[in-house]
Amino acid sequence: MKNNYIKEINIIGAKVDQITDFIKYEREAAIHDLIAENSFRIKKDNFVGPFTMNLSLNSGQLVIDVQENKNKKEYNITKSISGLKKIIKSYHLACSSYYEQIKSGSTDKLEEIENNRRKIHNEGAKNLDFILSNDFEIDLNTSRRLFTLLYSLFI
Repeated sequence: MKNNYIKEINIIGAKVDQITDFIKYEREAAIHDLIAENSFRIKKDNFVGPFTMNLSLNSGQLVIDVQENKNKKEYNITKSISGLKKIIKSYHLACSSYYEQIKSGSTDKLEEIENNRRKIHNEGAKNLDFILSNDFEIDLNTSRRLFTLLYSLFI
């Protein structure tokens, strides 16, 4: 259905002044790309988008609050991300290596690092999609962008 998309996304409780410029950039890019193109459907109770989504972390749990823009009906979930912590940390190391390579001006291993980062990112997105699959139907690009936002909250 053409209305099944996220129109607005808010990161709640994020301390922007405490994250690196690289993570700020990744977060802003993910939000921009997500709003520009996404596929998102709530599987229960006949919710119809477009949607506003609020993302936050609370005691190691991912909290997602979604609101229909038209009827203001809300859908809230809390999911454990314990299964994603190792992937998030690996992704952070890969992102840090990538960023350091760029800052140093060295392009020797940049492609290898980027391929590794992308592989970890895809793995994280697929695992996040699995965690959310009982509640939401999302495409891979939407899952990748949500994983990036989760990463920016977690680190």
